Amino acid sequence: MQKMKFSYLLSSAMILYICFCTRAIYAAPLKDLVESLPDYGPPPTTMFSGYLDATPGCDTATNGAYCRVHYWMALSSAENAMDKPVVLWLNGGPGSSAILGLVQEVGPLLINAEGGLHENPYAWTNIANLLIIEAPIGVGFSYCETQAKGGLCQNTDKFTASASRAALQDFFTNKFPELADNDFFITGESYAGVYIPTLAKELLDHAPEINLKGLAVGDPCTDNTAQQDSMDTLWYGHKYGLVDEDVYDQLWNKCQARVPNLMTVGGKHLAAHKLNGEIKLETDRRRNLEATAEHHHHHHKHHLRLDAALLQQQESTSPKHHHHVPFTTHQFQTVLKNNLFKGGPRFTDTPECRIALRKFLMSSSKGLSQSWKDLYIDDYSLFAPVTSKQDEDMTAYMTRHDVRVALHVTDTPLQDWPYPEAGFDYTKEYDACNWDEVPKGAPSMIDFYRELAPRLQSIWVYNGDTDPCVSYEGTRLAIKQVGFDEVDGGSYRPWFYNHTASSIELLVEKAPLFGPGLLAVDVGPQFGGEVINYEHGLAFVTVHGSGHMVPQFRPMAALHMLDKLLNNKDLSPLLPKNETLMNLNDDMFPAVMDAWTEAAMRAPYV
Repeated sequence: MQKMKFSYLLSSAMILYICFCTRAIYAAPLKDLVESLPDYGPPPTTMFSGYLDATPGCDTATNGAYCRVHYWMALSSAENAMDKPVVLWLNGGPGSSAILGLVQEVGPLLINAEGGLHENPYAWTNIANLLIIEAPIGVGFSYCETQAKGGLCQNTDKFTASASRAALQDFFTNKFPELADNDFFITGESYAGVYIPTLAKELLDHAPEINLKGLAVGDPCTDNTAQQDSMDTLWYGHKYGLVDEDVYDQLWNKCQARVPNLMTVGGKHLAAHKLNGEIKLETDRRRNLEATAEHHHHHHKHHLRLDAALLQQQESTSPKHHHHVPFTTHQFQTVLKNNLFKGGPRFTDTPECRIALRKFLMSSSKGLSQSWKDLYIDDYSLFAPVTSKQDEDMTAYMTRHDVRVALHVTDTPLQDWPYPEAGFDYTKEYDACNWDEVPKGAPSMIDFYRELAPRLQSIWVYNGDTDPCVSYEGTRLAIKQVGFDEVDGGSYRPWFYNHTASSIELLVEKAPLFGPGLLAVDVGPQFGGEVINYEHGLAFVTVHGSGHMVPQFRPMAALHMLDKLLNNKDLSPLLPKNETLMNLNDDMFPAVMDAWTEAAMRAPYV
C-alpha cells in the first residue's frame, strides 16, 4: 500500500476525516476528494471527482494536444469497500452525461422531488465501488484542447472507446492503484450498448492489466436489423393498444408505413448532429472567403465587404462554430420534423394512407414522441408519470458554480450542461442505432458479443419490458443471433426479487420517476422478469414493468440483478433438462413445476 503524500499541511481534524472516510485509499488524490455537496453537506459515502488523462487514446490531430475526461467515484458503503468490485456506469446519447445515471438511477445521492438531494437506499454503492466517466470528449464536464480554445470536440465510436480506455488506465494506474486488482465491471444503458462492448474489446486488447470481469448492458443499441421493427413506434403502439387495428393494418401492410423512433435515427442529439453539418458548411465558406480575400484582395474588396455584412446578419440566426452557442428548441424541432413522422421511405402517400398516419399520431402521443411539447405518454417508460422536472432540476443543480467547485470541474470551458451544444460532432461507425448509412462491412454489437463472451466471466444484456425506446423483442433477437447454444435448462424462465418496504420518508422525498412501483409495505418475492442463459456466460434478461432506465424505474430489482452479476450467481435456477421435461407424464409435471417455482422464489435466488 502506498504511503500518503501531502503537498500541503492539513489540520489534525482533516487528517482524521480523510483517514476515516477513505478507508485505506492511501494513494488517492486528495485534491479530488468531494468534501461537501451544496445543499446537502458531506456525502454519505466517500466521493472523489476530477479529471483523467484520455490523451493517449484521443484523436489529438483533431481535438488538440490534450483530452480530459471527468470522473466521479463513490466508494462502497460496505465495511470492506476496498475488496468490493469497481463498477463503471455509462450513459448513451451519444451526448448524454453519465452523471444522469449517477444522480437519477444508481448513485448514493439522487435528485429529489424538490430539486435537492436525497439518499438512495438502493444505491449500487451498497455492494460496489461506483465510477462514472463523462464520455465521449466534450460531453458534460469533459473537454479537449480544441474546445478550450473556442472550438468543439469531435468523436467517433472507435475514438470514444480508445479515449475511455486511456482514461481508465489513468484511473487504475495513477489515481487509485489500490483498486487495480479489484474485479471490474462495465454497465450502462441506451447508446452505451455501443460504448460498452467496444470499450470492453479495447480494454482486453490494449489494457489487459485492468481486471475486466463482465458487462451489464441495458436497453441497448445492438443491431439495426434485429431491432428494426421493435424500435418502430407504429409496431410498438400496436402491441400496447395505442393504434386501432384497422389503422395499423392499413399503415403497416398496405401503406408500407414505418415510423422509427428517435433513438433509431440518432436520439435527441440528432439535431446537434444535423446542425453540425450546417456549421461545417459555414466554416468552409468562411475559410474560402478568407482564401479568396487573400488572393484577390483588391479586385474583390467591395464584394467581400458585402459578404461580411451578410455574415454578420446571419450570426444572429445561424448556428456558429463556437462553444457558447447552444442549438435552439426551434432548430431541434425543425430537424425532427424533417426526419420523423413521415411514414418512412416506402410510405405510399395516398389520401387514405395520410389519414391513417395522422390518426396514428393523434392516438399515440405523436408516435411516442421524444420531443413533442404535449406528449402524454412518457417517452422512456410506458407506465411512468409524464414529467421533465427531474431532468430540469438536475440540470439546474449541475450548472451551479458552487457545485462545479465542489466537484473540481471549474476548468471546463463548457457553459451548458449536460448536453453538448450545436457542433458536437459524433460519427457512428457500427451497425447499431446508426442514423447515417452504415459503413460497408461494419459490424454490429452481435459481432462484438460473439468475440467478447468467451473472454469474460459474464455478459448480461437486459431490457425493460415496457420500454418504448428500445423494446425488448429486438434486443432478445439480437442476442439469440450471437449464435451460442442455449444452456440445457437455461431457456426462457422467470426470475424473482424480494420487494421490501420503502420508508415513508423516501416515498415522499423521491422524484416521481424514481421507483414508481416502490411500496410502503413488504410484499415478499415478486416477478422480476425473464432470463435466458447461453454458453460462455452470455444471458438475456428482461426486467418486468421497467422502461428504458431500469435502475430508475425498478431500482430494487436492478440492485438484485447487479448483486447476482458481481457474484457470478444465477438469477434463477435452471429448468429441468429438456430430456426430463420430455419424459415427465402429465400427472408428474404440475408437481415439478410447483417445486421449481417455489425454489426460484426463495434463497439463494431471492
